[in-house]
Amino acid sequence: MPWSSEPDLDHSEVVSQRTNAAARPILEAFARRHGIFSKQVIKAVGGPTPLIHPVVARELGGALHSQAMGNVIAANADPALVPLKVRAGLAKLSAQDLAALPSSEAKEAFADWDKPLVPAGHHHPAWQAKDAVAWLKNFPPIRRLPKPLDTWDDATAALWLNDRPSITPASQNGGSDDVVVAIEASNPWKPSLEVLHTLGDLDLEELAYRVFVERLRREVMPYHISERRLRVRDAILHVTFGYQTLEDARRSVREHDLKRVRHFDRLFGVDREWIYDLCCRIIDAYAWPSGFTESDLWSEFPDLDDIER
Repeated sequence: MPWSSEPDLDHSEVVSQRTNAAARPILEAFARRHGIFSKQVIKAVGGPTPLIHPVVARELGGALHSQAMGNVIAANADPALVPLKVRAGLAKLSAQDLAALPSSEAKEAFADWDKPLVPAGHHHPAWQAKDAVAWLKNFPPIRRLPKPLDTWDDATAALWLNDRPSITPASQNGGSDDVVVAIEASNPWKPSLEVLHTLGDLDLEELAYRVFVERLRREVMPYHISERRLRVRDAILHVTFGYQTLEDARRSVREHDLKRVRHFDRLFGVDREWIYDLCCRIIDAYAWPSGFTESDLWSEFPDLDDIER
C-alpha cells in the first residue's frame, strides 16, 4: 500500500525543531502581554508540539491564529512532507462548498438533492441528530403524512411525485387502485395533493424515507462533514510541522470518524446499522484527499474497530 512508506524521520524532526523554535517566542510574548504564566502553559510551550497542544490552544489561541504565527508556519513548515496528491486533494476539499453536492455521481446517488422539503416561503426548524431519532420512532408512517410532508402544497408534492412511473392508458383501464401516478404539470391526471393523501402505506413509506434521507443529508450531516474537513486539514497540516507521520494523521481522522459513529450508534439504537451505511454514503459523496475517505480508513485501521461500538 502507498501509505506504508513514511517521510524521512530525521528531516521531520528537523522541521519540528525549526518550527517550534520560531513559534515559541510568539507564544511567550503573547503569554507575557496577557499575564498567563501557569506551569501548564510554560510546560506546553516548551514541549515537543506547542502548536497543537490543547493547553496552548485554550490559553494562547490568539497567538496561534495571529498573522505572525501564520508567517512562522509558512516559513518553517514543510509541505513536501505530504505527498503531492494529498496536498492537491486537500486544496480541492478546502475549496468545496459543503452546502452543494460536488459531482454528477453524487447527484445521481442522491436523486432528490434539489427538491424542496417545504413549500416556497415556508420555513421549518432544521434537524439535529436527536430530531431524526424522534422522527424515526414513528416510522414507517401509517395512514398519515409525517412532517414535513403534511405542509406540502400541490407544487411541492408534484416535484416529489413526478419522478414516479407514469400511468399508461392501458393500466388506467386495468383499474388498479394501488397505482400511484406521475403528475404532469401540463396534463395532470390527478391533483398532486390528492395523490399524496391517498398513497398506500408502502408508497408513503418509500416517499417518507426519501425525505428522511434528504433531511439527514442537508440538515444533520453538514456539521459533521465540516468537522471532518477541519480534522483532515489539521491532521495534514501537523504532518508539515514534523509533528506526526502521514499514517498518524490518517489514524487520527479514523479515530475522529469513530467518535461520530459511536455517538450516532447510541442515539439511533436499533436503526444504527442502516443509519451508519447512509452516513457513509453521504460522507463519501464529498471529495476527500487521497487516502482520507472514510472507507479507506475503515479498511486500513481495523484495530480501532475492536473497541466496542
